[in-house]
Amino acid sequence: MKKYGRNEVLLCAAVVLVCMLAACATYQSRNVTPTTFLGDYSMLKEGGEGRARLLYINPQADFKAYTAIMMDPVKLYASGKHEMDKLTPEDRQKILNYADAAIRQQLAKDYKLVNTAGPGVARLRTAITEAEDANVTLDTISTVVPIGLALSGLVALGTGEWAFTGSVGVEAEMLDSVTGKRLFAAVDRRTGAKVTGEGDKFNDWRTVKNAFDFWAAKLRERLAEERAK
Repeated sequence: MKKYGRNEVLLCAAVVLVCMLAACATYQSRNVTPTTFLGDYSMLKEGGEGRARLLYINPQADFKAYTAIMMDPVKLYASGKHEMDKLTPEDRQKILNYADAAIRQQLAKDYKLVNTAGPGVARLRTAITEAEDANVTLDTISTVVPIGLALSGLVALGTGEWAFTGSVGVEAEMLDSVTGKRLFAAVDRRTGAKVTGEGDKFNDWRTVKNAFDFWAAKLRERLAEERAK
């Protein structure tokens, strides 16, 4: 039996690791089509390298003044073709709950999460968009659950083809909870990366999970950057 040297073993391990990462990675989509969730999109411009596709940051906003965040329930926007009808209300709930939990987990590291408006409190509005032409608000909204429970619910989704297989979009804005002044707004979309073998067929939850893990971490990172200015 052939014996492999240390370098060959390390190379094989690296290849396996890359394949595993590729199987669960997402990348930014080239184009985004806004819905009606944010209302006014005239302020948003191309975000540039490493940022959301469309982005607005209020140059007059003092991000250091905000120490708490009030999160609206995450909403879901579907296409006019109603592709989300393929999902049960329970499964839609699981997806929204995971998005909500992923965001809260990141924000809780730097902010106090509250339920009422007030001085020093920012309000975060977020929507998942399931298709490029999403424009219909579905009646399902997120509820607050622990991240572990949200993840277990997401993994438990049934298998098969459905609307999020391939890509998922997000629209979000942060407002002053008292005045309603817009602090920032963003529109983005991420697509699952395909690999050979079974990875060529996305499972039902991987793309949306990875996308919201990414967006939640980026949200915390961007807010930290603005506070440091």
